[in-house]
Amino acid sequence: MTLTHCPLCIGLALLSAIRFTAHLVMIAQLERRTAEKSEHPASVLGTVFQL
Repeated sequence: MTLTHCPLCIGLALLSAIRFTAHLVMIAQLERRTAEKSEHPASVLGTVFQL
């Protein structure tokens, strides 16, 4: 028996693939947002010690 033995299984497989892709997109967006907000440690030290 294969994955294509009934339409319900095909639909569930497609839904699972779409959901997995959506999770990957959300993770990528979160990583990009975190990278944009973070500052380089040297610049943080420069603001603390007024270099």
